Amino acid sequence: MKKEKTHGGKVAIEKNPLFLAFKKKLKSVKKPEKKPKSIPKDRSKIIAVGVWSMIGALVFFAFMAVLLSISNRSALNDLARQQEQNSKQKEEVSIVAGERFLSGFVTEYINVKNERAAAEQRQNTLMKYLVTDDETDQETWFDTSGAQGDRVLKDFVLYNVKKGDGDSLFQYKVNYANVVKIKKKEHKVDKSALLNIPVKHKGDEFAVSGTPYLSEIYDLKADIPSSSEEREEYDGDQSASIKEFLNTFFRKYAEESKDDMSYIMKKPETLNGHLVFGDVENIRIYKDGDGFEVSSVAVFREKETNLPVKERFTLFVVKNSGQYYVNQLKHQ
Repeated sequence: MKKEKTHGGKVAIEKNPLFLAFKKKLKSVKKPEKKPKSIPKDRSKIIAVGVWSMIGALVFFAFMAVLLSISNRSALNDLARQQEQNSKQKEEVSIVAGERFLSGFVTEYINVKNERAAAEQRQNTLMKYLVTDDETDQETWFDTSGAQGDRVLKDFVLYNVKKGDGDSLFQYKVNYANVVKIKKKEHKVDKSALLNIPVKHKGDEFAVSGTPYLSEIYDLKADIPSSSEEREEYDGDQSASIKEFLNTFFRKYAEESKDDMSYIMKKPETLNGHLVFGDVENIRIYKDGDGFEVSSVAVFREKETNLPVKERFTLFVVKNSGQYYVNQLKHQ
């Protein structure tokens, strides 16, 4: 009986108008939707790609900088070589121009006539060759007062030029005669000496910068040892055939055309009948890789006079298909 009471009370509550209104209100309230939690994206790949791209760009620009540096350095080296070559060419031209400038000076300086008018004329002419110098009494350089005879130039030739920075010493070998009269009889004494002329130059312009002076002629020949290395000569089983080939080669070299020589030479050349072949002397054979280096003196002769003409050659020879072939010929 008690249990039924309880059930009846529950039914009574559920039918209560206030409870029904509350329940209806409760249903009308919407529960907020649960939003799914966002998962952070994996950006490690993007970062890695960016980093490696930057490294790649840096390596690329560094490589380009090295190439540019090498290119610039090469261009500067080429420019320096060109300037050096131009300087050397200019220097050679300057010697020729200097010799031309001084040719009149040498003639005027060596020739001395024991007459007052001629001495004054000589002095005035020589003064025109000098540098401008207000502090030096240059007129005394060419004073010939007290002379008792004449000096006569026979011939002269440029002997050497010792170069400095803007200053050079031109040395001429001069042959001349001192002429004096003794009891109205003329006596000549032949002499040879070096005439040294200090010169200042600016490009192709020159001026005598000091007093010329005579000195003894020195020898230009020096005992200079050969720089060639000691090498062991080849004396193998091909020695005889190489020597035989040399005779054949130089006979063809003397008589045949370039077209004919193309069969045994890489760069054909020939005397084309200008001389006649005679003999080969001083043959020396050295092993050179797969071939041979052959040094010798070829003796040719003039057709009409039989006059011998000797020349030293170096041939670089290889053997192809059983035949010798000249890869290179050097005139020495």
